Parts: sequence; C-alpha cells; structure tokens
Amino acid sequence: MITKIIHQIWNERKQNAWLFLELIVAIIFLWLAIDPLFTLVCRGNLPKGYTPEKVYRVKYEAFVTDPSSYQASENNKAEFLAQLTNALNSLPEIECCFMSQAGLEPNPAGYSSTMVAVTDDKPDSLIDWKNARVYNIVANEKSRFFETVRAIDVKTGKVLQQADYAGKDGAYLSRRQAMALFGTTDVVGKKFINVHHDSFTILGVFEDLQMISYDEYTPIVLYCNNNVDKHTFRDEIYFRLKDSADEDEFKKKFENEFMPKYSHGIYHIMGLESYMDCIEEYDKQYNITNKYRLYTGLSGFALFCAFMGVFSAFWIRTNSRRRDIGIMRSMGATASSAVRQFVTEAMILVTVAFVVSMPLIAHYIYVEGFAEPLAKVPTWVHNETPDQSYLHNRALPHFAIVTAIAYLLISAIAIAGSLLPAVRITRSLPADALRE
Repeated sequence: MITKIIHQIWNERKQNAWLFLELIVAIIFLWLAIDPLFTLVCRGNLPKGYTPEKVYRVKYEAFVTDPSSYQASENNKAEFLAQLTNALNSLPEIECCFMSQAGLEPNPAGYSSTMVAVTDDKPDSLIDWKNARVYNIVANEKSRFFETVRAIDVKTGKVLQQADYAGKDGAYLSRRQAMALFGTTDVVGKKFINVHHDSFTILGVFEDLQMISYDEYTPIVLYCNNNVDKHTFRDEIYFRLKDSADEDEFKKKFENEFMPKYSHGIYHIMGLESYMDCIEEYDKQYNITNKYRLYTGLSGFALFCAFMGVFSAFWIRTNSRRRDIGIMRSMGATASSAVRQFVTEAMILVTVAFVVSMPLIAHYIYVEGFAEPLAKVPTWVHNETPDQSYLHNRALPHFAIVTAIAYLLISAIAIAGSLLPAVRITRSLPADALRE
C-alpha cells in the first residue's frame, strides 16, 4: 500500500509541489517560534528550591528632613530592626522571620559577586577560585532564613535547620557551590576562604535556589552575622505566615493595628509586599514577563498560520480528489481504507518536508545558535553559563525535542486537513462522488 501511495504522490508531483513548499516554510517558521518558548518553559519549571507563597517583606522608610542628620540617625537603625523582628515573632499568625543585609530579593539591588576557594595551604598562584553569588543574612534565634523560605537541606531532604548564633565566620553553601569547591555536598565543618582570605566554616548545604525567575541555578554563598550592621546600606525583613493564617485578614490587622505602633527615630513601616509580588515586579523590570508573553504570542501566531495554511491546503487537496475516492469505493474499497490512504499521503508529505527542512534549520542553529530569550537581560542577573545537565541546554536533545514538538503539531494539522473531508466524502454514495 505504501508503494502505491508513493506512486500516487509522485504522479501528482506538480500539484503537490506548492503544498510541499508551503510545508517547508510552515515547519521552519513554527520551529523557530517554538525554540525560545521551549527554553523559557523549561527554565520556568525548574524547582525553585524554596516556597515563596505566604512569605512577605516589610517595607519601611527613613524620613529625614535634614540631610546632614542622616548619618547620625543610622545609629538607631539596628535598634529599629531588632525591635521590629521581636514584634513580628510575637504575632500568632507568623511562623518565623529573617533579616537579610544588602537585600535578599529575586534580583536584589544589593547583590554582589565574589570569588571563593579552598586553600589547603596552597600558594595564591595555585588556588582554584570559584565564582559565587553572595548574600548576607542575620542568623540568630530571632532571624531564621531557611525556616522562613523553607529551603531544603541537601543531607536530610527536609527544611534546613539554621544553627543559632552562626557568627561572622559561619556560612552556608548551595549544592552547586559545594560541588564546585569540594566535588561533594558532604562538607559541613569544612572551611573555605574569600578573596580577602577570610576563613569561613560551612554550617550546612541547601538545595539550589532559583532566586531569579526563568534563570538557572547559580552558586550561592550565604554569609552569617549575629547582629545587624549599623552601616549596611540596605536591610530587609521577611516573614512567613502560618499555613492556617488568612492572608487578607492578616494584612488588615497589620495595617490597622501593627504599623502605627512600631517606629523608631526616623524609621517607619510603610506596609507589606508579598514575595510573589516581588518576583512578579522584578520579572517585569527585567522584561522577563514581556519576553514570555512575546514568545508565547509568536508561537501561537506561528501555529495559527500553520493551521490556516497547512489545514486549508490539505482540505483543498482532498476535496479535489473526490472522483478518486468515488472510484476507490466503486471498486470495493472500504471507507476506512480510503480515508487511511489520504491520511498516509499527508504523513508522508509532512515527513519528507521535515527531512528537507531539518538541514536548513540545523545550518541556521550552527550559525546563529539556539534562541536565548534572556540574552539581553543584564549579565549580573542572568546566568551566563547554562548547565549542560539540563536537556534544553544540550544541543542534540534540544534540537530533537523542539523538532518533535513541531512535527507533532504539523502532523496533527495535516491529518485533520485530510481526515475531515475524506470522511465526509466516503459517507456519500460512490455515484455521487463520481458525479461531483
């Protein structure tokens, strides 16, 4: 039967030529539209490594009428934050809270990068320095970072329990940072140094955190301090509501009862912001949301164009061969066999068109590379070294998956365009089909 169908396609090669060219154009257009969306979806569905729901940031501001008095007023900032942390921990709706120094947000303004290494008493020329994204947290019995965000301990698979009074020489590493330095995550108690050759003891290893939406994991070091530094330029307080707490009711209570009570010197509480809103705001700021919408729209538009063009072409092609179906039926062919022949012809045309299109797409990829939706996001926000352990970062699996998606979509459209009119024609009498 396949041989007969191939002969049929070849005999109608002039009529099929335009359809074949249309298929090639539709395949290339659809493939290039799916490519960036595939990367965004893969990155967007990576495990975050923490639970942002029900986490809030306390917004506060310093009101200074005399700019010359600002430096002196910094002396009461630590007192304000300590007072605020104690007050938050006393609220029955709050599970726990933490303080970060220089920000700890999805794309923090206080983000910094540094180099860390394991010395083993090596000379500077032999030290293998590793890049790390750095955050500073206050670690004491009132400030519990890991419990607040529910970051996972690599060793136990449960929420990491923070050590009380970690001190200035204590630090936590992400899984990726531990692997980069030691080649293992069993590193609690070991030491590493920073670029200033300050030594830090590793207190725990947590699962990688996707602090930036649609980005991949980057190595992270969390440095610990017992107390708030008076002179840090920016500190943040976050807390987690208990699972049983009603968020809307708590917000009303916070604004009406809590906010008016707590201020210190020039510092005043301005309100709350959910961590989910923080993520959304930074996604908008760095154009990630718009890119996601853009590529979703482009993929939808490409699929719509493919549907209109390919579906219509196969519909017209099948309708134009009503007499062939009538002859087949009059010769004793069953309705299902007649329909099956047209569907098989459509699949052969689509498959051959894909075989012809793939070298063209592969050449484009070789010259231009795969679509990188976040390429224009600032490099300090976006991870420049994609992890090859993920399929979407490896050339062959990436190419194969996007091709498979495009093939399935085009095939479904071609089958629908051939199947529907063929079924309708076979339901009429053979004489009617021959007459028309």
